[in-house]
Amino acid sequence: MTSALALLRGINVGGNRKVPMAELRGCVEAAGHSRVATLLNSGNVVLTLRDGADGRGVDVHASLATEVTDGLRARLGFDVAVVVRTRAEIDAVIAANPFPEAAYDDPAHLVVMFYATPVSVDPAFDAAAYGRERAVWAGSDAYLHYPDDIGHSKLTPVVLTRATGQAGTGRNWRTVLALRDLLHDRD
Repeated sequence: MTSALALLRGINVGGNRKVPMAELRGCVEAAGHSRVATLLNSGNVVLTLRDGADGRGVDVHASLATEVTDGLRARLGFDVAVVVRTRAEIDAVIAANPFPEAAYDDPAHLVVMFYATPVSVDPAFDAAAYGRERAVWAGSDAYLHYPDDIGHSKLTPVVLTRATGQAGTGRNWRTVLALRDLLHDRD
């Protein structure tokens, strides 16, 4: 059995696109997955994949994202973008952190941006043009350190979407570690 994580993008922010966590859990359970739990109210759901969901030839990322998106559309009437990571992938994200000092000293200002597919960053993009923020891209993930203030930073999700050509969903380092712990609890 493989544990996985589905990260929903752009929900429960500013009163828009409300997704109750009970609905999210119910949607994932209805798809046959087990040991389903949510973390916070921002669209983090951990689960154990149903038998066969991670078999040979199955794209776990696409199939789980589609199940969650379709299930929530049926239940709530709108589409939600979903990014999926397995336990092994989250472990790799944590191990590859290029900002270990920020992870230790300032975990609330270290963000991992998760993308559905590998990112190809515009060569003209320079995070330093937006302030003291630092950005490192690695495959389908980006590590962003906001040493001053995330809320007032000019390195916004819109800027990142323009630089990468796709929208991602971010989680701060503390949340990433908490999600890792929940994933490990499932194995």
